[in-house]
Amino acid sequence: MRKLPFVVQPRAKTSIVKIGNDEIGVIEIERRGYLNVAEKTFVDQVSSSGDTVTTTVALATKVSNTTNKTVEESYTAIMEAVQGVSENKFAMKIKEKYPEEIAQIMSGLMDTASKRNLACANILIVSRVDPDWTLDDTMAQNPLMIDLLANFYNEEERGYKGEEENDSEKTEEEEVAELVGK
Repeated sequence: MRKLPFVVQPRAKTSIVKIGNDEIGVIEIERRGYLNVAEKTFVDQVSSSGDTVTTTVALATKVSNTTNKTVEESYTAIMEAVQGVSENKFAMKIKEKYPEEIAQIMSGLMDTASKRNLACANILIVSRVDPDWTLDDTMAQNPLMIDLLANFYNEEERGYKGEEENDSEKTEEEEVAELVGK
């Protein structure tokens, strides 16, 4: 791989970390504190859930048209209804009135999350451990190892630098507004 002719070299603080345990095995993988473009693009393509987002926005628009709530408020309430942990009366009303749509959204989100975890685990192994690794190899692994690798991917995506926190994350309102096109 060719390198850019940096005038100032990047502060690359990579390290090798161990993922796993005695039950499922332990692998070593490089921690970079970021994802490269190929890693990010691969997971984004696999986990783009256009149907689920479209269904959720359509329901939010439908709810908004029949209430005095905005599309954003409706979308947020729908997501609270899907999660099922909200005491928001509006979210509970949506859940009661549109059970089939909520079930469809829940199913789509679970499917997307499962595919995303597999994609995260697979691309990390391919790009940082073994370039000859295949998706079939990943599918044969213990589900806990997949989850641990997906968690590692998420840390790298957030720019994990140790115990420091990354303050550049979007707020929930910004994410909702972006999803509904505002």
